[in-house]
Amino acid sequence: MLDTRIVSAGIDYITATMPHTNPNVLDWYSRCIQYIETIARDGNETVSTRRNGYEGIAVGGSFCGVRDDGYMVNISGERAQAGFDIVYRNQPNVSRIDVQCTYRGGTKDASTAISAQRSVAEANKKLSSKAQREAVLMTSLRGGATCYVCSKKSEQFARIYDKEKESAEDRYKDCWRYEVQLKNRLATNTATLFRLSEYAQPNQAAVFVRQWLRKRGVSVPWNAEAELYALPSDTNTPSDVESRLRWLREQVRPALRRLIKLGLRDSILEALDLQEKNGGE
Repeated sequence: MLDTRIVSAGIDYITATMPHTNPNVLDWYSRCIQYIETIARDGNETVSTRRNGYEGIAVGGSFCGVRDDGYMVNISGERAQAGFDIVYRNQPNVSRIDVQCTYRGGTKDASTAISAQRSVAEANKKLSSKAQREAVLMTSLRGGATCYVCSKKSEQFARIYDKEKESAEDRYKDCWRYEVQLKNRLATNTATLFRLSEYAQPNQAAVFVRQWLRKRGVSVPWNAEAELYALPSDTNTPSDVESRLRWLREQVRPALRRLIKLGLRDSILEALDLQEKNGGE
């Protein structure tokens, strides 16, 4: 069950591309365009524009476009959470994905961001000089504060910031946002993780953000019932062993959990030839 003080959690930004050579590309792009049109129907202005060499339309912070080698779709903000299943249909390449958890109950000053920076510094004491992580604290004249965990130039980093001050919206009163941004292979791996998860996207996001920050020494104020999956890693050439372990973790484990809940544990062991044997074998 999701912590009741979590105001929102889920995918907050996704950029995906698909080449012309993919047999599913036209169906994928058509569905994405239809989703973009729902944003326009909410009163957002549609503008013809160009991004990263793609010619297309932008509306409400989102974009669909085409160039010689394929198509690109970008969905941002709350629309990304609802549109994730559409954008990740047919497994496109994901070049960026942001996962967020917004929690009500944080401090009304900069101490949450300051504490995050100090936690990273404390965790760095256990690491070699080359493995240590950056944590940058920024404050604004409006009273807001942000801690960036890891370098913004890296393939993955997090922002912890005062959402009330950043948005100036009443619905985010007393809220802090914890947001992880991933790029390239890590983004694609994370999208796959969310697609295969047996848990609802908000639950998966809350645990994902919690795990990512905890690995870097930062505690979050919400609890998680379980650590669902290992965080995706970026390996240039995964070994056969790593690929098999990932397959077990991401595809087999969720299926086994469902079968065990149905009372089929013994049947699973028998099917895998893992049942206990007599005679010390």
